[in-house]
Amino acid sequence: MTHPSVHVQIAPTSVPSTPSWLGEVAVVAHVFSQLGLQKAIEERVRFARARMGDYEVIDFVVMLIGYAVSGERTLQAFYQRLLPFAEPFMALFGRANLPHPATLSRFLAALDQAPVEALRTLCAGRSGGAVCVRFSTWWGVGSPGKPLDRGGCRWHKTGSQTTGTSPDRRPRLAPHRRFELVAAPAYLGRKRGEIARTRTTVLQAHTHQWLGTFGNAGNGDYRGELRRARAVISSYASALALPLSHVLTRLDGLYGNAAPLADLLTAGGPGVIVRGKDYHLLHLPAVSVRLRQPPDQQTRHPESGTSRALYDCLDIPLTPTGPRVRMPPFCASGHCLPTFHRDDAQRHGL
Repeated sequence: MTHPSVHVQIAPTSVPSTPSWLGEVAVVAHVFSQLGLQKAIEERVRFARARMGDYEVIDFVVMLIGYAVSGERTLQAFYQRLLPFAEPFMALFGRANLPHPATLSRFLAALDQAPVEALRTLCAGRSGGAVCVRFSTWWGVGSPGKPLDRGGCRWHKTGSQTTGTSPDRRPRLAPHRRFELVAAPAYLGRKRGEIARTRTTVLQAHTHQWLGTFGNAGNGDYRGELRRARAVISSYASALALPLSHVLTRLDGLYGNAAPLADLLTAGGPGVIVRGKDYHLLHLPAVSVRLRQPPDQQTRHPESGTSRALYDCLDIPLTPTGPRVRMPPFCASGHCLPTFHRDDAQRHGL
């Protein structure tokens, strides 16, 4: 029995609750409208098909934006949650009809790289890289951040990392032939020939905003993707009126030899710090002389007791013909690890 003051009313029809992420989609739609980004996508991102039907490219872009913002685990779950509110969802972007999941699947299957690159360039250039997407959490408007040095100078730190992932090994149906377009035999560290796909990501460290992401089948073209990442970083810095000498790019160990570093170490380029793997540089005369002198800094781990010494070598040729880099080797337990550091601000006396 219920309390006399409590009245329970039951309706024969279902009334779904509004999705919690619909308000965030409204904010994204407003930002796209204010920046003129939606209109630019409608005018400049073209994808010709024999039978386009009732939908334009912007309809599918809107769908993927909503899916990214929603945080739903699968596209099917996103559709089920969105379906009762399909009309107001599309109206936020000035569109009328919600594409069916099968229509979206056929569109993505036929999509080539040209419109994808056009959309990527438009999003990075229209707002100067300020509109960034995190496909698992949110869309938002970026800010330059406020990391300052002791002189009051603002610095920006970005990172680039390439990772490989192996597909799920659970029993499944035979893969569709489209799988060959996104994955290929690769080497992930255990055995050769594993089917995988690599991805290079560019992350702004202090704001955790994704500035770029580039994927390739197999082990990919890591040097080509690194050059594309440099272009994205340069475009972002230009939009915020930042000199490239105030941008520090941290790379992972994949780029720790001379060939990929030479692609970045150009005049006026951003600063680069990377753990090197060209150990023969430790035997250069200038480095050998420096290692025989007292270290610039020495630390001891409080738990393991491991002692580490830092030797700062300011002007070391990466190759016999250049470029010249700063190499601070870390020595621990008698073993030295080279680290390359290109710091234009320090070289210019800033």
